[in-house]
Amino acid sequence: MRLWLSTCLDNFSSEFDDIEEMFKRGLTRLILQKRGRGGAPSASEAQYDRWLLSLPLEYRDRIWVRGTPDMAERLEVRGCVCDCGMLAGEIPERWKRVNCVAVCRDVEQVGSLPDWISAALVGPVFQPQSALEPAKTLGVQSLSCIFENASENPPRIIAFGGIDHENLDDIKKLPLQGISVLGGIWNYADPVNAFIKLGRACGGL
Repeated sequence: MRLWLSTCLDNFSSEFDDIEEMFKRGLTRLILQKRGRGGAPSASEAQYDRWLLSLPLEYRDRIWVRGTPDMAERLEVRGCVCDCGMLAGEIPERWKRVNCVAVCRDVEQVGSLPDWISAALVGPVFQPQSALEPAKTLGVQSLSCIFENASENPPRIIAFGGIDHENLDDIKKLPLQGISVLGGIWNYADPVNAFIKLGRACGGL
């Protein structure tokens, strides 16, 4: 089970040092998601580009940006994370060559994803990642139902939302591709050490 790390929505002074150290310690999957200026819910492509310039170029192959497949290609990162609704209906053929992770907030959305999607980021499981997100949570039982109702090929699910050391054992019982964590690492005084411990606990390092 792989450990995915989401960036904090707002920048802070030691962020790049901490992330670079985590990359050195085995981080292979970082989701870049930031608020924009003036309270905008999402950073612009130019803001993401400036943020990426603060890390060595070699790490871009481990970063998924919260945006569109086109943005991911222009920023030369590994892939994108986008809402599943963006992928409904007709889409540009070029999007299918990008490593896309679709955000799903209920079981039905997972079942309607196109087969070219790399994985589904499903949640929040225990709690929203921020106060801006809907308060509704899925719980472990809903995640379990996804696999029970699946066909021969189980869906590639990455769970998110309130996952940390305390509830990891419940999550590990499911055949997940990975977990995505924000507060379970950044809420600690030493996020690098929290990352190492959680990574070892889920077997993703």
